[in-house]
Amino acid sequence: MLVVTSNWCVSDGTLSAGIPRGFVERFRAEVRRSSLRCGFRREGSYRPIDAVDVVLAGDTFDWLVSREWTGDVRPWDGGRRAGAALQRVATGSLRRGNRLLAMLAAWMRRGIEVPVADRRGRPQSAVSRPVPVRVAVLCGDRDRWLEKVISGSLPVAPGPVVGTTWSDGDVTVRHGAELDPLSAANGREPTLGDSLAIDLIGRFGVSLHDIAILRPLAAGLLRCLAGGCPIDAPRRLGGWLEAHDRGATLSEATRQEAADAWHRAVAHWHRAARRLPCCVAGGVDLVGRIAEWLELQPAMAAPPRAPWFDKVVPMEVEGSATVVLGHPPADIGSSAAWQRQVVCLGPRSCHTRNGLDDDSGTPAAVIVISPGRADQRIEWLQMTTMKRFGDQEDGRGERGVWLSSEADDSRALRRIVDAA
Repeated sequence: MLVVTSNWCVSDGTLSAGIPRGFVERFRAEVRRSSLRCGFRREGSYRPIDAVDVVLAGDTFDWLVSREWTGDVRPWDGGRRAGAALQRVATGSLRRGNRLLAMLAAWMRRGIEVPVADRRGRPQSAVSRPVPVRVAVLCGDRDRWLEKVISGSLPVAPGPVVGTTWSDGDVTVRHGAELDPLSAANGREPTLGDSLAIDLIGRFGVSLHDIAILRPLAAGLLRCLAGGCPIDAPRRLGGWLEAHDRGATLSEATRQEAADAWHRAVAHWHRAARRLPCCVAGGVDLVGRIAEWLELQPAMAAPPRAPWFDKVVPMEVEGSATVVLGHPPADIGSSAAWQRQVVCLGPRSCHTRNGLDDDSGTPAAVIVISPGRADQRIEWLQMTTMKRFGDQEDGRGERGVWLSSEADDSRALRRIVDAA
């Protein structure tokens, strides 16, 4: 059984909130329940699974939204000061992610208990045995320094594998940030996504913490804004402000302070981003268009997507039976071939401003049950009670789940963890 999860975004806590309460416990319970359910075969008999692979498909940590970067030091600077600051951010995030890491450590040491089967192929509830658990942690765009900073020093024993790609021959897992024009580095740092996280979201967070009445709410709001696509940040902020308007929890003056702080942060980011080497892509002035898009807009019944953004999204991935990507959202522009083989775990675009269907800031997870290519199944773990994007009658459109309809037994790739 393969479990793939992404976007836990554990920060150092200086600006953004930690993992939402109860998510680690919910994840533990869902994986344990799935390990039992996956033992039941199609003919109805029960045979315990042999092992569990848990792959964290990037952005397990968020090392960008931090007070460490609100001065003149940036994580991509190089040198002693940037290295020391990055180490402090990483140490703080590891400390705040202790519950998640401790759970993974316990699984790797003791495995997961599953019932054994009796002679008639039924589970024996009174007799269980542990199945081994292997863990791989992949680098994302927010924690791409993972190998450099903490490879071999994660506080989990015997220790996970750290790399950029995981594959067992049938399923390939990677983060996929290179498919996002905001996060595609193309050999250059910083990316527009890095700049938006630090010079926009981080700067806005500092301003919120300076407003006394908003200080208790700032960390949660920052996690919501940082956890989704930066393009949707003004829509999420607008929905947050409107929710507080409906509850009459913010005065008009405080609401205006928050809006003014956002506009100042956008102006600051616009100036900083003009110095980046990646201002233009596909003939589009990304920085100028993004700066316009980031302005807070009046409420709209059906807010549009940014058509100029969709046009520059790369559309293809390499051929494989099934590819699981931790970064791209479900509603990314894609080809029909992509939709037949790809599972995307990234947060959806924000389609409304009421916040009721927003999964920004919450991790996602799927299990892949693949006793054979023809029998492969992919199921979402219920990390929240939220209705997922794109529900369709055939069940193939839930939050980016697209199952492969084509079997290709010609590929016999061994499992790899590419740490290059």
